[in-house]
Amino acid sequence: MTYLKKLLIAFCLLASGTFAEASGVISEQIYFLEEDGRHALVYTTSRSDYSKYNMWFRNREGYKTEDYIKDFLYIYPDEHTWDTASKNGYTLLKLPEKSFASLKRVELEAGLQVTEDGVYNFNNWRDKVKTPDGHYGLWNSPGNFKKIAYSWVFPKNLEPVEYKANRKGKWVHRHNTITYYGSNVNDLEFQITYRPSSHAIYEALRKKLADEKLVELTQEPTGVKITVAATVLYPSGIAVLSVKGKSILCKVAKTLKERKNLNIIVEGHTDNVPISPKLVSTFATNWELASARSINIVHFFVEKGIEESRFESRAFSFQRPIASNETQEGKAKNRRIELLIEENGGGKKTN
Repeated sequence: MTYLKKLLIAFCLLASGTFAEASGVISEQIYFLEEDGRHALVYTTSRSDYSKYNMWFRNREGYKTEDYIKDFLYIYPDEHTWDTASKNGYTLLKLPEKSFASLKRVELEAGLQVTEDGVYNFNNWRDKVKTPDGHYGLWNSPGNFKKIAYSWVFPKNLEPVEYKANRKGKWVHRHNTITYYGSNVNDLEFQITYRPSSHAIYEALRKKLADEKLVELTQEPTGVKITVAATVLYPSGIAVLSVKGKSILCKVAKTLKERKNLNIIVEGHTDNVPISPKLVSTFATNWELASARSINIVHFFVEKGIEESRFESRAFSFQRPIASNETQEGKAKNRRIELLIEENGGGKKTN
């Protein structure tokens, strides 16, 4: 789906009004970012001297007027009319009040880029398309914003790295929130960079595992994932760690011991080939094999001095493939161990 199709009012405050006696718009837009880093609840409000407000939506093929607000959780006032003719390429929601407010859950994909190491870069005007009146980004018409606050509230697992605007203003970083305060500004472009709070753990593991070509390290929104081919850790059909496997896990164990605020989930995965007859007395199915491999890795880490309370063991057998089991290459990818390393807030897990 293209950017133009995905961009909705929640990405940009596209508001225009009609002057009453005086002009002046005070507006706030707050992004409550979700833990996946890709969705947010966006609250928008404006107070003005206008006699009415218009909210602008870029036209979408096949959309009827009410379709443009079907995903909104809240709009005030709850009275409106539609204008589909006065602005080429846009549908206008006309609100009969001096002020308005809205709340919507949005997908940030349209303005979002994610780097290989899990850093998120959001731009509210990535497509560089202007309105017929020459406006862009976060804008107001016919006058500038008298005052505007643009905020991002980050969940515990994500942290801001860099934030900037194309207009002069003041940025305030308070706790897990960043806010831009501007006066007499318009056509605002914001660039927000953020990353998982576990980024330091990711960097430490990347250095330790840099020479391990058969180990895949990825940064997830909630932590770090290490994927190792099962054949590297275990001989075929066996749940006893190989010498190479122990060497890799020793490197991981050093990082885990240094950071007491980490929990580790060990997942065992297999392909869909049934257990051979000569091994069925040891592992009745792939469930038992996946479970034994996962648990043995937990035991290995515990022997290295890491507390048992920080671990969780899971087995998925062949139920969660990452490749097709129709080819040998795909089966090899599916035979794997995944370590999910997540912050626990500095304490042990509690039930």
